[in-house]
Amino acid sequence: MTAARSKPKPPAGALALPLWLGYAACVLVLALGLAWSVCAQFDYGYRFWYQTLHIEQHIDRYAPQNRYHRPDLERLSPRQHQALFHRIRVAVHNGGEGLEQIDYRNRYGRPLPLLRDAEVRHLRDVANLIDVGRWLMLAAAVLALTCAWLLRRRVLPGWGARLAATALPLAALALWLLVAGPTAVFYQFHIWLFPADHEWFFYWQDSLMSTLMKAPVLFGGIAAMIGAGAALLAPLLYFGVLAMARRLDR
Repeated sequence: MTAARSKPKPPAGALALPLWLGYAACVLVLALGLAWSVCAQFDYGYRFWYQTLHIEQHIDRYAPQNRYHRPDLERLSPRQHQALFHRIRVAVHNGGEGLEQIDYRNRYGRPLPLLRDAEVRHLRDVANLIDVGRWLMLAAAVLALTCAWLLRRRVLPGWGARLAATALPLAALALWLLVAGPTAVFYQFHIWLFPADHEWFFYWQDSLMSTLMKAPVLFGGIAAMIGAGAALLAPLLYFGVLAMARRLDR
């Protein structure tokens, strides 16, 4: 008695790999966006980074050197510094509304504006970018569900082919970071994302905003936090959206 031969698996369709790559990219965008949104609710962990990156000592050193007559930021308490960052975070997540009203009091109790016009303009650009990101997340959610629905009955290429296709852009990004360095890559993204005639680079001696944030050092910590959150969320979203697509197909 001969054993029955197993039916050979049909070959993957021509559109299967591009559809899967599109799905994976949308899931990654969603994971990054959700991690960003969660971190924003906690002021991007500024209280933690304030201590870890010794931002109070940084303010003590550079705030007195401010060349735009904004004295006494260093005289505020850590809680007041964190409250100023919170007000900036709330404003940029609300279309930039209220940026001009952010102030602090000097040693004589006189209110001083924290931000110069160039800083307000830059933070409004950041607010606009966040608004674009929200629409991008919505588009990624719709496209991810669409791709998952289209993939539900397709035979995908093996994981080797999928990993190879994914590794190519990641390897290119890693090589760019290795050759140019994180700071150069960070600046290049600013050049691409913000209007050419708007200032976005601020020396610590020229900007209380930059001093308060210890920019760009703080942004590296925030990026690591968002990246870790996205790494946790991506597998949940990957399998969750596929399961949702299967339910819609029933």
